[in-house]
Amino acid sequence: YDLARVGRYKVNKKLGLHVGEPITSSTLTEEDVVATIEYLVRLHEGQTTMTVPGGVEVPVETDDIDHFGNRRLRTVGELIQNQIRVGMSRMERVVRERMTTQD
Repeated sequence: YDLARVGRYKVNKKLGLHVGEPITSSTLTEEDVVATIEYLVRLHEGQTTMTVPGGVEVPVETDDIDHFGNRRLRTVGELIQNQIRVGMSRMERVVRERMTTQD
C-alpha cells in the first residue's frame, strides 16, 4: 500500500519510526505493521507512553478526529494532477479501442 510522502511522514511521527531521517520508502513495511499493533495493544491497556527501538518515548493517545492537524488539504497542483491522470487514462482507452476497431 502506497502512503505517499505525507502519509509516510504521519505514520513515522505517530509511531516514532525513523523520526528526523529522510523519507526513503512510501509503502507500508513489516516494521510499520508491528509498530501499529504494539501501539494499539498499549492503547487498549491504557498505557500512556511506549518506547520504540531507537529509545524514543512515544505518547500513546487517541486522535481527535475533528482536529485540523489530522486533516489533509490537497493542493491545486495535486488536484490538477489527478484530473490529468484520469483524462489521459480515458484518452488511452479510447485510442486503444479505435485502433482495434480499425484492424
